[in-house]
Amino acid sequence: MSGGISDATRRIVVGAGSVRGECVRLDETWHAVLARRDYPTPILSLLGECLAAAALFTSTLKLLQSDGRLTLQIQGGRPVSLLVAECRKDLSIRGMARWDQGGDLDVTADLAHLAHGATFALTIDPGSDYDAYQSLVPLEGASVAGTLNAYMRRSEQIESHFALAANGRTCAGLLVQQIPETGGKSSKDPDLDLWNRIRTLASSVSREELLELRDSDLLRRLFHQEDVRLMRERPVRFACRCSKERVASVLRVLGRDEVRGLLADRRTIDVDCDFCGKKFGFTADEAWGALR
Repeated sequence: MSGGISDATRRIVVGAGSVRGECVRLDETWHAVLARRDYPTPILSLLGECLAAAALFTSTLKLLQSDGRLTLQIQGGRPVSLLVAECRKDLSIRGMARWDQGGDLDVTADLAHLAHGATFALTIDPGSDYDAYQSLVPLEGASVAGTLNAYMRRSEQIESHFALAANGRTCAGLLVQQIPETGGKSSKDPDLDLWNRIRTLASSVSREELLELRDSDLLRRLFHQEDVRLMRERPVRFACRCSKERVASVLRVLGRDEVRGLLADRRTIDVDCDFCGKKFGFTADEAWGALR
């Protein structure tokens, strides 16, 4: 196993291949997300964990077309009213969060307290002409990893375990899965207890280990008695595909009455992209044109 680079995902293969996984570490990419907005520590951690999870999930999906994407979204809660973590097939990511800034946030607040009353959704858009589909993920446990682990146990046919962490410098994650054969049967492997051991060892990883250790060092510390192979890096980068045409769709959602109100005391409507901060201005003619 080699040391590896940051801002990349890497495939993990254990034994004969019945257990696989992914690891991800984002440094510069994460800094690019944080440069757009100043987040309080608990919301920063929540957003980073969701971005790491989105990258891990996307790396395992074979059904995505070149324009496909996976999105994790938390919406309608308090104090976090909206959080979006998006990863596309090419492993370009973007993310943002909105929260009630009227009160002080407890720096020790967990997921249940940060997103009280929220809906947590996982959406997979395969791209091309395929229909997107969405799964609602019950907010269970104190963390994003705990919530996703509970969801995977209950809703999916594949045994999985997530470990996620984020701070102001790095966000990182580890995913291990037991790979089934076609028909739902477990892959043939002479070591029948392999999955139980790997899941138990993955469950022991600490937040500090995820954030501070290189992938090869992390896997060596966790699985030093196992046959683990670390595959080539797949780069991850920050990218936002916003455009004036896409932002115009926001005006269509607002409707004529809202647009009329916005133009009542100004000559233009200015819209900022929540992901990258780019500004788009619409004259009155352009705004009304977007509604046609």
